[in-house]
Amino acid sequence: MSNFFSPARFSRLFIKHSQEYYTRYLMSTVVLVGVMVMGGSFLIYMINTSLDPMFQILLYVWLLLLGGSIFTSTIFAEYGSNKKVITTLSLPASHFEKYLVAWLYSFLILFVVVTVSFFAVMLFLINVKHFPQQQPELFNLWQKPGALQFPLIFIVLALYSFLHSIAFYGAIYFKKLHFIKTAFLFFIAIAVMMYGNKLMNDWLFNKDTIAGLPLTNVGFFENGHMVVINLTNNKELYTFIMYCVIAVLFWVAAYFRLKEKQA
Repeated sequence: MSNFFSPARFSRLFIKHSQEYYTRYLMSTVVLVGVMVMGGSFLIYMINTSLDPMFQILLYVWLLLLGGSIFTSTIFAEYGSNKKVITTLSLPASHFEKYLVAWLYSFLILFVVVTVSFFAVMLFLINVKHFPQQQPELFNLWQKPGALQFPLIFIVLALYSFLHSIAFYGAIYFKKLHFIKTAFLFFIAIAVMMYGNKLMNDWLFNKDTIAGLPLTNVGFFENGHMVVINLTNNKELYTFIMYCVIAVLFWVAAYFRLKEKQA
């Protein structure tokens, strides 16, 4: 039997984890659906806002990224508890199998649960009240937004992978306050990257530029007019590929950090 991965051993570990935490996960799903129903009902009846497809996309992405990051940051919570860590470390399973169970629940299963729940709630909400100016319509994850040549689901998965990998690494790196500490360092890193990107663009263009993250648009004033240099020919694809590469690096780092915990 392989010490790295065994299908039989992994299935037993997955079943054990599911049996121990199914109540927690089920309650979290119920709370998630309740928040979506209450929030959507408030928007429809109190603010009288129609849930058009673009608004649905914004709500879905916000909910997935924020909710997924919070949940992921707690996936290794037992490693921060002196009472639970001994039991967890002594489980007859490899480092990779323990890692894979946590990854599947926090990434793949959570993505499916949030997506299915959101579509079900939206289907209910857009039909519970009709707005004269709009026909009920669900957003499509497979549509190609704007001039992009790749579907929306690719953008969503790239962004979700990026944030998930950071939260996943923070969950195993920190012992307590995983989400708060990870979010704090994340925003500091974003601020440093934006400042460094602006300095680089100021040097390249020899102007005071308006720049955000690397591989995004750059703007500057020329003769009193704003000039914006946009990415063309679907160069946005490279940005999302960069997010995926960074995500893979953080996932690999999280695996080796888990091995250190169990060494």
